[in-house]
Amino acid sequence: MKPIGPLMREHTYARAEVRALLEAKNRYAAGESESLEDLKRILDTLIGFYPRHIEKEDKHFFFPTQEYFSKAEQEVLFQEFEDFDAKMIHEKYSDVIERVEGG
Repeated sequence: MKPIGPLMREHTYARAEVRALLEAKNRYAAGESESLEDLKRILDTLIGFYPRHIEKEDKHFFFPTQEYFSKAEQEVLFQEFEDFDAKMIHEKYSDVIERVEGG
């Protein structure tokens, strides 16, 4: 298993890129048409970054760490993840519906 440090640095990098994306989007929405190039550049960067990053997390971090847990512990972790994920998706789409309905 590889150290977690590189993944943590990648998370810091990705958050900075997403923040820059949001700022470029806001500038574009405010009428700064030249920020469209920033949007394209940042999106291209993220499109290249995320598949490699997710592969690292999945294949070189997540699966190898499972060796440290018993089968029972793994089942509990997976159930907690599914519960969290289901709640997160529900909250996201509830927010979308509320915005669409003008609430």
